[in-house]
Amino acid sequence: MSGATSPFCAAIERLASAKGRGRLGTRRLAEGQLMCAADDPDLEDDGLLVVRSGRLRCFTSFEGKELTLFTLDPNDVVFVEAGFMLEARRDCTFWVMSLSAFREAALDEPLLALSAVDVFERMLRKSVRMVEDMAFFDVRRRLIRALCETADRDGRSAEAGVVIDRLPNAEAFATEIGATRQTVSTVFAELMRAGLMERAGASSLVIADIGRLREKLVVAR
Repeated sequence: MSGATSPFCAAIERLASAKGRGRLGTRRLAEGQLMCAADDPDLEDDGLLVVRSGRLRCFTSFEGKELTLFTLDPNDVVFVEAGFMLEARRDCTFWVMSLSAFREAALDEPLLALSAVDVFERMLRKSVRMVEDMAFFDVRRRLIRALCETADRDGRSAEAGVVIDRLPNAEAFATEIGATRQTVSTVFAELMRAGLMERAGASSLVIADIGRLREKLVVAR
């Protein structure tokens, strides 16, 4: 959830006042920097994370393999387990709060508890969709969805179509959708040959017809 501050985040911001400052910790990661939740005193026993700026990837790893759980933008909120890893996709500032501190804050700030329901329901839907994508849909469909979401979030309208000035690389898309870099590159090439998009520099992409690309979500399996 990006854009205007949500009621939940507004309640969190009120905790950043003198009354609740001790409950919140501010963390900053530079683009590409990694952090293990277990190494943070506010997250070592699980906690709450609220992104204030930038973009953050939350993932788990095992024997060299990674699974992206969430890609978080400003105002996104998630419960973080100690085993989670965090990677800044862009310079990122976020708040962290232990679960015990959150429970105490919810007693003092009833709106915090009420507004949390909508926030966590949305994150649950996002988790369910990720599981469905991994279980039922192929890499092509998952990549197309990721491209459409990137265009909605970061794209700008131009005469040639929707321009994404800062396109994530193939490796970033691969970790996001649970695929190999080679497979992502292959699907990219297929979409370009079909005339759906084209490169516009080293890190930019033009999607000629975003509506036509979205149609592929209906038929892709």
